[in-house]
Amino acid sequence: MKTRQIIVLLWAFLTLSTTSFGQKKKKVPQDTTATRAWVRSYVQSVLSTPVLQPETPPSDNRPDCVAGLTLVSVVPVEKQLEVTFHSLDVQRIDYEVFQAQKVVFSGNTGQLTSPVFRINYNPPKGQYEVKIKAKNCKSDPKTGIKTIQVAQIENSTPANVVPENVIRTTPPRIIYYNYDDTGEELSAIKLKVERKQDGKLYLSDDGTMPFRSYYAINGATTSQLIQYPVRAGEWIHLVKWVADIDNINADAWRTSVQYAGLKNKKFAQTYECTFYVADGTTTKLDYTQPLWKNEAHRDGLNLTYTPAFTLKNKRYGSETIPNESETQLKNLSWATGTDRYQLLYANEVKDLTNRLGKGITDLQDHELDRAADMLASMTSSAYFAVDYEPHNPQADNWRWNFDSGNFRSVMQKLSQRIYERHKKYFYSWIGKGNRFAFRGKQFELDGWANDTWGNDLDTYLAIHENPTEITHVDLAAPTLTQVGFGYSSTTINGDAAKGNEWVSPKLWYLRALDVLNIQTLITPPNEKLLLFVWPFEDKPADANRSPMTRLKWGQGYIKQVDNRVQYPHNLVRDAIFTYLCNPKHSYTQYWLFGNSYDPYDLLYWSKINGQLSCHSQNAGGFFVSEYTGPDTPPCPTSGKGYIGKDALSVSAMIQAHELFAKGIQDVCDGTQVRDSFEFVQYVRQNSGVTETQTPIHQNDTGEFARAYKYGQPWVQLWKNPKSGKRVLLYQDLYAGAFEEGKFTVIVAGRSITRTTQGNNLYYEIF
Repeated sequence: MKTRQIIVLLWAFLTLSTTSFGQKKKKVPQDTTATRAWVRSYVQSVLSTPVLQPETPPSDNRPDCVAGLTLVSVVPVEKQLEVTFHSLDVQRIDYEVFQAQKVVFSGNTGQLTSPVFRINYNPPKGQYEVKIKAKNCKSDPKTGIKTIQVAQIENSTPANVVPENVIRTTPPRIIYYNYDDTGEELSAIKLKVERKQDGKLYLSDDGTMPFRSYYAINGATTSQLIQYPVRAGEWIHLVKWVADIDNINADAWRTSVQYAGLKNKKFAQTYECTFYVADGTTTKLDYTQPLWKNEAHRDGLNLTYTPAFTLKNKRYGSETIPNESETQLKNLSWATGTDRYQLLYANEVKDLTNRLGKGITDLQDHELDRAADMLASMTSSAYFAVDYEPHNPQADNWRWNFDSGNFRSVMQKLSQRIYERHKKYFYSWIGKGNRFAFRGKQFELDGWANDTWGNDLDTYLAIHENPTEITHVDLAAPTLTQVGFGYSSTTINGDAAKGNEWVSPKLWYLRALDVLNIQTLITPPNEKLLLFVWPFEDKPADANRSPMTRLKWGQGYIKQVDNRVQYPHNLVRDAIFTYLCNPKHSYTQYWLFGNSYDPYDLLYWSKINGQLSCHSQNAGGFFVSEYTGPDTPPCPTSGKGYIGKDALSVSAMIQAHELFAKGIQDVCDGTQVRDSFEFVQYVRQNSGVTETQTPIHQNDTGEFARAYKYGQPWVQLWKNPKSGKRVLLYQDLYAGAFEEGKFTVIVAGRSITRTTQGNNLYYEIF
């Protein structure tokens, strides 16, 4: 156990618990030069000059502080100075801030309630000395002094940091998303939250299962959920995965029929929920976060709460247009017109090939111009692709023949000609990805080939360290490359080299961002990158879905049974933000989501009181929800799908672009380049354990691969060559979800130390 935790425990045990509410100041008349001169003349006229006596120092009868008073650290946080100290019986502290040996700020803490307090002073750039001394006992001035260097930055506030030295008095409670109390109790998961004497919130699970459980809280993993520190007022995404296996990395595949077969399949079950803790306080965030109640979600995306922002060189949107006003969507820079991305499906391909009179791969070279013109005319969008999945593959594969030997070259030519003739970006959504060679080995970045990324890290690191050795680059589309994440499992993707550490919740994230870096290396400067996301676990096909979406509706309730596990919303936001900072990123596309805000529309594909109903009765037994109640409600007629959990992920996408628009886009405007730096040290807290480490670092594009290999944070530094401003990104995926961390980097000879919050992405401009 490290010093900071010992301090906190001893303080909570021995100090007084009185809460300080501050002191009122007396009002005094305004001081002026004229007033001071008049008083001086009056006093001199009526008083005789006194005989000055030597001043006798007052006796100090205070006892010595039992353990002294040691100033541990001073850190600039939220335009204040956060001070951590070590003591046992100090109740109040006097503090002074010096610059150039002059006092620039001073004060008293009032009654202390923890070994951390804040000085309400926002120091400009420069060197300062902070001194503290005990009020109720005698402390040694030699141990109460620290010198700090403050850098001038535009955003010195770590994301999601709130003061921890205020004891909350409102009993905390859990507010679930789309999980009403329907009377059906799940014994496998029973979450509870409580506030301890240190004023912090802790989450525990009293659920019982016969097999081992694994937990992921906002993507941070832990082997047990007992007194896990959390924060109020923001969404928490939790996955509890229970499985009858010995090693989660080596044996997780055994829980799927798709991989293990029917006879050898091992038991597994996922319990996923999203919630926030309400305790009467408001959490300061850098982005707009809608918080819904635990009744059925009916108020859409709450876009009216997000302040308007304008994206200069980026676009984002979805195949689904949210059920919001066009004005509101434009206020948030949501692409709705000709800059909107669009997918063309089987019907459009059928129409195209009928008019051409042959399949796309049967065309001669001189016929491709006509095909390019026809494709471009089928959409007004500047970005589009063909997703051809025919209902009858045997009869219709010839129309868009992926297996034809010339399919790749035809797609390359169509992409090039559509851009040259219409200034539109086109590619085939299904097909082989970008290819290249490195030291005699062939690589293909198509998503599937990178599922074993963690097992070949040394090769990927060698690519980052020696990019000039990349050869034989073959792009699937010469104008636009799709990157992104989604679909793959966040629970059973294992890595035998990692022992029994549950790596899957981190593996997708670091792999996707590492592939982004490799795509950036192999594509030419004018190639654009399109980020395509659908942040749900869609494989293996028989993954046990979470039973934790239950909504009161009508006289009964709806339970969603085909309920794919989501990617953590905080990491979805952070990943998208990181893609946005890449100079080649151009567009973000969230595949699609339900644009109905009425849970009644869940009955489209549902059982009603045990019987297949509505569309499900004509779909071969397929259903995604069940209604239980005393009545038989009619089938919905809106023709829309219910938004459900997508509201959380879509909100995360909006938040990423909202953050990017706040000054970051002026630095990362497409001209930014990587800047070199020294990654000196990081401090991490997880499950009550604090560690200080020196990372493995090189100034190349391998930060995500190294983060995974060595279990360390990653850092990026971008510099705008015109303005000279920089954007710093830092993230420690191995930290506890809400525990404080620190890191130090040296940029252009200047040492920068910052405080971070949990496993969230930290960013700043300087």
